[in-house]
Amino acid sequence: MDNKPSLDRELIWPILLGGLSVIGIGAVFMLGRLSDAREAIPAPDTETPFRYVYLGTEPGLSTLTPEVTNTPLAPPTEALPPLITVAPATEVVFTSTGQPSRTPTSSPTLASILSKVDDTYFELLYDGDWVAQSDVSDTYQNTLHISFTVGSSVSFTFVGEQVIVSYQSGPSLGGVTITLDGLEFDVDQSSPNTQLVNWTSAILVRGQHTLVLTHENGGSVNLDSITIPNIATPTPTPTVTLTTTP
Repeated sequence: MDNKPSLDRELIWPILLGGLSVIGIGAVFMLGRLSDAREAIPAPDTETPFRYVYLGTEPGLSTLTPEVTNTPLAPPTEALPPLITVAPATEVVFTSTGQPSRTPTSSPTLASILSKVDDTYFELLYDGDWVAQSDVSDTYQNTLHISFTVGSSVSFTFVGEQVIVSYQSGPSLGGVTITLDGLEFDVDQSSPNTQLVNWTSAILVRGQHTLVLTHENGGSVNLDSITIPNIATPTPTPTVTLTTTP
């Protein structure tokens, strides 16, 4: 019988390879344990501070307190409208070296119209014998109311500070009496030429007033229109004064 070795040489290399593998696995395991046990390196402080803000857990609630910032308001970009000022009345003084040859006069400034009514206006209350006439040239809205009987009247109530009565004058016309708040004024409507004429009252206390026009005498009389001027803010009128230097 042949003498055979107790260990087959072909098995030696696999056994060595298995042993080395076990040793390698153990070395890797030991290196991992050593890396876990390494001390934690403290993180260096940064220049930017951090602050933790805790938010509320309930819906709509928060423990965050907003910081108030004082931001100056920007000036308005839209310019304010300029103030409206009324220039006072001015006085114009003329100086001459001799005796003036004429007396200067200043033309009054016409006030703006607050209200103007025709003779056909429904608030004019006619009493007596009045005839409405149309297609009258050069009259307001081409109409006139004509009275042929003495004693006929027309009344009108208005609110304002003055009243202007317009009528057509002409030959053979009569006279009327204008009563304003109880005061009577006689007005003669006769004239050589046919033309429109205005009768203007004095300045009244602002409020309600009653005007009555009555056919007083003579031939027929008429009414064309009534105007209530707006004199609340009249335009200043220069006052002319003459000073003579000897």
